[in-house]
Amino acid sequence: MLLMVRIQQYRPGINEKSMKKTIANTVTCSILASACVGLSGCSMFFWKKKEDPTIVPFSTILSGTYPGFVKNWDERTQPVLCALMRSEQDWSYWFQTMPAKSKKQLKAPPAGFFDTQQLLLAARVMQAPDSAEREQVFKAEGVTYRNGVLRLDYEYKRPNSGATYQIKDYLLVAIPKERYTTGPVRFVENGKQVCELAR
Repeated sequence: MLLMVRIQQYRPGINEKSMKKTIANTVTCSILASACVGLSGCSMFFWKKKEDPTIVPFSTILSGTYPGFVKNWDERTQPVLCALMRSEQDWSYWFQTMPAKSKKQLKAPPAGFFDTQQLLLAARVMQAPDSAEREQVFKAEGVTYRNGVLRLDYEYKRPNSGATYQIKDYLLVAIPKERYTTGPVRFVENGKQVCELAR
C-alpha cells in the first residue's frame, strides 16, 4: 500500500516535467513557424518578380493534330513558309484539309477558336523524319511583343533519318488574339530571321 502511494506521488512529478517540456517545445515550434510565415510573406512582398508584359503566352499545336497539309509553295525561292492565321478563312487558305480518321477528330480548329486565338505558322519541305525525330524537328522557344513587333523564336532541326522522300512539316503556335493585332510579325529560326509579315 505504501508503495502504491509513493508511485502515485511520483507520477505527477514526471507528468509535470513532461508537460513543461511539451509546452516549451510547442512555444518554440510556434515561434519558428510564425517566423517562417513572416519571412515567406516578406519575400513574396519585397522580392516578387514582376511579369514581363513583352512575353506573349503561347501553346504549340502538334503537326498532324488536324488531318491535312500546308498548301504548296516554291521552297527553292522561299525555304520557309510563314503565315499568320486569324480566321477560319485564313485556315482554309493555308491548309488543304483531308477527311478525318475518326468522328472525334476535328478537321480544323473548333468553332469559336479564332474569336480569341490566332495562329503563327512556319513550314518547311524536308527529308521525312523518323518517329524519334518527328517531335524534335520544330520547337517553339518563345513569343514576344516589343515596340509593336510580334516575334516568334523557334528551333529547327533538320531530320537525319535517311528517308528517300520529302514531306512538308510545320510549326503551329497559338497565341491570344487581343493586343497582338497590329504591326509586323517576325519569324526567327535558330537565331536568324527568316520571314517578316506586314499587318
